[in-house]
Amino acid sequence: MKTRKTWGIICIILGATMLFFSHYISEQVASGRIEIQQGKRAVQSTESLFGASKYTKPIGEEVTRSGRQKISAGEHEIVKYTTISRNLKIGGIVLILIGVGLIFMSRRKNK
Repeated sequence: MKTRKTWGIICIILGATMLFFSHYISEQVASGRIEIQQGKRAVQSTESLFGASKYTKPIGEEVTRSGRQKISAGEHEIVKYTTISRNLKIGGIVLILIGVGLIFMSRRKNK
């Protein structure tokens, strides 16, 4: 009977830890989104500066190429970490529910 209660507590602790890390990752993703928006604005302003004539447009595209590549890579990272965060959140909730269920089952058996 005590093993169920012990496993229930372990599940709750693991679930809470997963929720904590999910929240941390979500905050970092939000920060990354802000940085990407700032980078997009900087690239657009640079392209608009060089886009005034057909002669300077290729120069502007060349100047902003690395910025656009970094933005694209950042967007892919955001998708990856958003998925990880969502899976951690779901797993954490499931583990907490399992832990609570195990604790209640151990109480019922004791009565």
